[in-house]
Amino acid sequence: MQSDCQACPLRRDGLCASVADEQLSNWAAIKRPVRTIRAGASLFVEGDDNEMVYIVRRGWALASMMHENGRRQVLRFVMPGNLIGFERAPDGDMPCTVEALTDLMVCPMPRHSLMRFCQQAPNVALRMASLLAAETISDWRLLGGLGTRTAAERIARLLLALYHRQRQRTAPDISDVTLPISQVLIADATGLTPVHVCRTLKEMRTVGLLSFAKGHLRVLDWMRLTELAEMSDTATPQPSSNQDGSLPLKNNGSGCDRYRLSESHP
Repeated sequence: MQSDCQACPLRRDGLCASVADEQLSNWAAIKRPVRTIRAGASLFVEGDDNEMVYIVRRGWALASMMHENGRRQVLRFVMPGNLIGFERAPDGDMPCTVEALTDLMVCPMPRHSLMRFCQQAPNVALRMASLLAAETISDWRLLGGLGTRTAAERIARLLLALYHRQRQRTAPDISDVTLPISQVLIADATGLTPVHVCRTLKEMRTVGLLSFAKGHLRVLDWMRLTELAEMSDTATPQPSSNQDGSLPLKNNGSGCDRYRLSESHP
């Protein structure tokens, strides 16, 4: 098991990166055999009594919960290196469902074994707290804007967040990435309807911001898209859109420097 952990591509990523070489044998000892979950299957379901924590080794998953009206809310997308299953409701049940978007490979470990290991390895405990805090902040940024942002702003923020995360795992300077998500999932993550998502994506492509089709995202205008999403990495933040909800466009010399969305708010 130690050699398997040592050769794992996540050895220098995520929570595993905090495990020192001399701690690796004890780290490997608390793990259970690697599990594979087929695309479309659930790792655990909201309300389950789950005692295992999982490190995603390969593939994508999503965490979601069901509202009383029967609509699903996607809480976050899970990628290699992410820790899932650590969160648990006060009654011990799982507060969300985790479903495999692609074939998923995970390293399971009992929650109590992980906590006992962290007591002896504060470096791992601190790393886990840091990772969970970063994921929580990211989730807040995406979910917190659902009631205050236009459809285009919500979609831009979601796709750019996934774009950044995926780019970190591939080439840093590519203009397009593969995202194994559908327009239905985008709708469930942004509080929109699939029809509204489809229409907004078409308009965003028309104005030259991005192209998203069949799980393939291409950023056409990085500067305007990051401004729309308010995720610009420049020193001076730019407004996400014009006050009337229209998308800013480059001036094409015709005097028309904006494209008004047919429906700015859902």
